[in-house]
Amino acid sequence: MPRWKPLPEGADPSVRQLVGQLRRLKDRSGLSMAALEARTTCSRSSWERYLGGRALPSRRAVEDLCRLNGADPVRLLALREVAETVWDASVTTGEDGTDPADGREGATYRGVRRAVFALAVTAAFAGAAVAGVLLGLEPWRKAGATTAPVPVRCDVRSEEGALYAGHSRTWKTTIALGYAEEEVAEAECLLSHHGYDTGRVDGLYDIATRDAARRAQRDAGLVSDGMIGRHTWPVLRQEG
Repeated sequence: MPRWKPLPEGADPSVRQLVGQLRRLKDRSGLSMAALEARTTCSRSSWERYLGGRALPSRRAVEDLCRLNGADPVRLLALREVAETVWDASVTTGEDGTDPADGREGATYRGVRRAVFALAVTAAFAGAAVAGVLLGLEPWRKAGATTAPVPVRCDVRSEEGALYAGHSRTWKTTIALGYAEEEVAEAECLLSHHGYDTGRVDGLYDIATRDAARRAQRDAGLVSDGMIGRHTWPVLRQEG
């Protein structure tokens, strides 16, 4: 199993999440780069760029890697759409913005305003919901699930002066729109406990969860960007 090179410190959380998920799928497949080239539509050099975080993975690459693992690609494709809107403009794969190895559109995207970011995520989630393929209960553990999201249980308790809901004990993991992780369920439970309505608590970081996080951040005097990280977790963990 390869030792993956860490992504740059300034990489957007959505980019980190996308590349990290693809790396895990690659590791789980047990395939080498050469084997990936042989069994997918992407070249070895393309896979090296995608998994190295040097180029935005094509939709086909995401679909191929999910197919090899028997995983549903819907959530990762939605996450890819989010990452596309914030991809570093300095990351390119060819002089004209195309991948010289497979001729597909490369990652020449410039960062855009948060309004566009939110719109892209909203569209991605709306499309998935219409198709009826959003993940179900504890979506991070059911990659192949095709049922609609269902509520996640919240069991908020105090431990040594801090609140925990039983899904994650992190104090610093960054989560944002498009994520589906244990940390999202934890944050939703804590937000709801503090009186910030996230809508359905289902482990999916949607618009309602983002808006609840913004309200909590605003009340705590933090930057209200709707992204939960090392500054916001202590607020959510706080009793009272």
